[in-house]
Amino acid sequence: MKKLLELRATKAEFHQQMKNIIESVEREQRALSADESKNFTTLQNKIQEVNSEIERAEVLADQERSLSTDQKPTVTDKPCNNELRSFVRTGEARSLSAGVSADGGYTVIPSLDRTIYSLLRDNSVFRQNAMVTSISTEKYEKLVNVGGTSATWAAESDTRNETNTSELVKLEIGLNSLYAYPTTTMELLDWSDFDIAGWISSEVALESGETEEAAFWNGDGVKKPTGLLTYPTAITADSTRAFGTIQETESASTGVIDADDLITFTHTLKRGYRGNAKFYMNDATQEKIRKLKDTDGNYLWRAGISEDASNTLLGKAIETAEELPDDYIVFGDLMRAYTIVDHTSGVRMLRDNITTPGMVKMFTTRYVGGGLIDSNAVKFLKAAA
Repeated sequence: MKKLLELRATKAEFHQQMKNIIESVEREQRALSADESKNFTTLQNKIQEVNSEIERAEVLADQERSLSTDQKPTVTDKPCNNELRSFVRTGEARSLSAGVSADGGYTVIPSLDRTIYSLLRDNSVFRQNAMVTSISTEKYEKLVNVGGTSATWAAESDTRNETNTSELVKLEIGLNSLYAYPTTTMELLDWSDFDIAGWISSEVALESGETEEAAFWNGDGVKKPTGLLTYPTAITADSTRAFGTIQETESASTGVIDADDLITFTHTLKRGYRGNAKFYMNDATQEKIRKLKDTDGNYLWRAGISEDASNTLLGKAIETAEELPDDYIVFGDLMRAYTIVDHTSGVRMLRDNITTPGMVKMFTTRYVGGGLIDSNAVKFLKAAA
């Protein structure tokens, strides 16, 4: 993280020098001199070099705590319970391992941070399937190609006219603070062999995990992520629908989703997205879908062949997402559709034994955001009203 901050500071310095050159020229209402043009180009090249270094540093940071793959992070160098007990009781961070850093009264314990994020991933449908990335700034910015490039035919002697060019859209995902405030008694800390690490990890993951899962699906974007289900929808296909609007179709019959609806629904997703596509629905909807049969009387639903294997529907895995409404199905590649953004500062803790005498609270906070990246990568199906 320190390396990233240094690189970003260097980039900002180069950018300011370029800005000074342009402002000087505009103020004097003249063209760039040869030296100024040379300096501007040199600074431009330096920024490109720094951008490459930043990209490599971000890749390393993402690999350390990326939760977007099936590989679970390895928790090492876990502070012993006596060290954590001393920290929770006294607030003295020096009793912890050398890996602990302090910043503004907050203590970051790397091993607990990794454990908490591992628990969050294991308990979250969204974190298991969406793209997860880490940044050290207040917002995540990404340029997305929304298409528009065209091509045409020409004979040998024909004039070649300019064709349409793809349009780039800049997306921004802001970070918001999400906190948990688990509480225990001083007596429990003093008299029992209390698992401090387990208490902090499980409480933080439970309290904040359910909150963020709800926001990733239904968040209104106010002090929280913008949920996938809150983006505008339309029945139009990808070629005519506005970017950022998700295609939503209805079943043919009122109040019922049948087998033909599901088959038609899956084909609204372009073939390029189907490889990693999954179905998402709540348990009540799953109960109805499990009863659907083909014309030969075979169930469309296929149970997993082992305890860890996913159930499938029309050959695609099914995930249980209780945040979805009844008779509503999401189908698509969530990793390409939605990005979760975590701050590299991770989970930070502040000990509080003041507000409630006899109780010790651990105020734990982290920064997280989320937003739609590709509105063509996911589709919605609902039972007709």
